[in-house]
Amino acid sequence: MRLTENDLAPLNRRFEGAPPLDLLRFVAETFGDRAAILSSMQQAGAALCALADRAGLPFDVLFVDTGVLHAETLQTRDALARTHPNLRVITLHPEHSFAEQTRREGLLYLSKEGQERCCDLRKSAPLRRVKGRYDALVSALRRGEGGARARVQPFSIDQEQNALRVHPLHAVDRPGLDALVALDGVVLNPLHAMGFPTIGCFPCTTPVLPDEPERAGRWRHLTSVTYCGINPVDRDAHEDGIDLHDRYQALLATADQR
Repeated sequence: MRLTENDLAPLNRRFEGAPPLDLLRFVAETFGDRAAILSSMQQAGAALCALADRAGLPFDVLFVDTGVLHAETLQTRDALARTHPNLRVITLHPEHSFAEQTRREGLLYLSKEGQERCCDLRKSAPLRRVKGRYDALVSALRRGEGGARARVQPFSIDQEQNALRVHPLHAVDRPGLDALVALDGVVLNPLHAMGFPTIGCFPCTTPVLPDEPERAGRWRHLTSVTYCGINPVDRDAHEDGIDLHDRYQALLATADQR
């Protein structure tokens, strides 16, 4: 029996607007080592990791090293792993180096179609290779980011990963995020202080001006591109369902007791 987005309605009603730590605890208690946090070492994900570590929740943290990240991002990963003893940072890699990919297919990121292919090879494909290892993937998406993310729910499904997506920060606004980021123990990527509100691969990420949207620096050379597609909501994907129905019954029972 398939679990669909409609089946998640009770959980989403239960956790609508809940404090981020409540969702993190619920996921950790329900899924144990079958849950992981996704982090690209940006401030929202860093805040989630700090909350989990401070609460003693032993999450895996999945980080995709595309091979073309800023040195500061890799340094942030190392600092997070060093200072968050309850978390286990796992680095995923593309199949081929960027140089080998370029020899095979050219500089893909120079066109919209090529960008989609490049992001799939270097960001999404490494995550697909751990499909089946986790039943719940926690990400740092917020409605306050706007666009397709404005409709993000506490729980959704990721058909590509056959897993739940969990969004503890779904209802956190910008001031709320700033407050979380300011807490002790949050490891911040130094690029944020250098004019990068969001951070990706260095060929496709630039600083932004104070009056520009936060994501103006992502794929600036491709005016119609703002997301990499690793998140289902950004792909505007139609998710038919996932094979987690038995697990979902336990989820509902646990949620009703809280």
